[in-house]
Amino acid sequence: MINELSRMVEKTSPTLSKIVGLYQNLLRRHLEHFFPDAVLDSGGDRSVIHWEGGTHHANYQTFDDPNGLGIEIDWFQTRYMLQPNSPTPFLPAERRLVAVILRLLDLRFRSMFDPQMSQLTELFHYAIEDLIVTEFIDLPNPERVHAGLETLRVAALSTYENRRVSTGALLLGTTDDPASPGRVNPSGAPRYNVRLTAIKGFHRLCDGVKTLYLVDYNGELVRVVDVNRWAEKVQGPEPLGHPCPRPYSSHAKATRKDRHTCLVLTPSQEIKVFSEGTLAFSFSDARWRMLDIPTKYATWCQAVGPTPAAGLAELIFQAGLNLSEARRGALFVVARDPTATLSSLIAPTDRIIAEVAEDDPLDPENLSPRLAKRALHHVVRNQGLLDLDPTVIESLAGIDGAVVIDRDGRILTFGAILRIAPEVLRVARAVEGARTLAALAASFHGPTLKVSEDGRMTMFLGGRKVWDL
Repeated sequence: MINELSRMVEKTSPTLSKIVGLYQNLLRRHLEHFFPDAVLDSGGDRSVIHWEGGTHHANYQTFDDPNGLGIEIDWFQTRYMLQPNSPTPFLPAERRLVAVILRLLDLRFRSMFDPQMSQLTELFHYAIEDLIVTEFIDLPNPERVHAGLETLRVAALSTYENRRVSTGALLLGTTDDPASPGRVNPSGAPRYNVRLTAIKGFHRLCDGVKTLYLVDYNGELVRVVDVNRWAEKVQGPEPLGHPCPRPYSSHAKATRKDRHTCLVLTPSQEIKVFSEGTLAFSFSDARWRMLDIPTKYATWCQAVGPTPAAGLAELIFQAGLNLSEARRGALFVVARDPTATLSSLIAPTDRIIAEVAEDDPLDPENLSPRLAKRALHHVVRNQGLLDLDPTVIESLAGIDGAVVIDRDGRILTFGAILRIAPEVLRVARAVEGARTLAALAASFHGPTLKVSEDGRMTMFLGGRKVWDL
């Protein structure tokens, strides 16, 4: 069989050369899709294409970068170097994602020449980006995820009474519904796929936030469930092990064990994938993002370090996730040396002081401009961040400016426009927004968390970006 295939390859070498060239471009395209900030450089001779016609071995290899930052990839005898666009090495989950991309592209290539691999039809029926996400989360009967993601993507193009729709599905990882043991799905159940989007009531029966479609192990529709009640009944009342945006904490809890998976189209038209008790992937702005919240949360906690105010790092991170979901910008700074931070980063009128602001003696009914902002500081004076309700913290952070606290949780300022030192402007390699420049400046004083209005959350430390979420 291999000899016949080799003779076929010899006769069609120009065509094969074009196919290999196509898959070189596909590799670049999908690495850029999942790692838009990374840098992919190629080396070697692209004109030399060597493929012996066999399908029993992979056409790629990966090697560790000698400096420990990036990944070396040998793809059809073309050497690539994938480097992060920061001095922070790729995380273990990111390296695993690169391996998944290579494996699926290689399987797709080899399936064109090996009749024994012809059963892998889903490699051509669905978007390769969706297949990569599905392969990464490793759910039983993965075709349900392919069909579910396609369903949500089509639903995102739909409207109901001139409004965008939201919906979602809970894919069971067990053969029966653990919330209703012994329940048998009646005959005639439709499969959860894109055909359901043609039904007008499909978009209103389930909103994806409070209710989800329950999909069984075979991909068939079972019923509609209240996600909070289902998660409490199946997974118990224990809190999540990792932070999650407040509106979707029940979705993450529902997937904590037994390999259940949640797929959600949010009201902001973002697709979210929940797996193993955390928000794993999100799709917005025409691309997938792997979030890896557990690792990035651990990095943030390590940077904040042990503090007298227990739970300070978690409180700030959770507030950032909630603001990110609400598409509200914010900036949090944990000052390591409050005295130095007050003198160089925060203007005197923005500092929260212990004294109560007095009325302007010339106009007792009004405060002077010098004292007006300090009057607003009264709402948090003599309180720490942990003394405030989470929603109050989010309101403070939502004011244009930064929230700066020390390691004791004491609020040094909120709604403050930070001072940016000239050297920070020189460090910035490109034109940045005001909030990013403020985050870079503040990160010299301690770990900084920036939330953008597009839903991105970024950690800075020492004038560098550590991660993006």
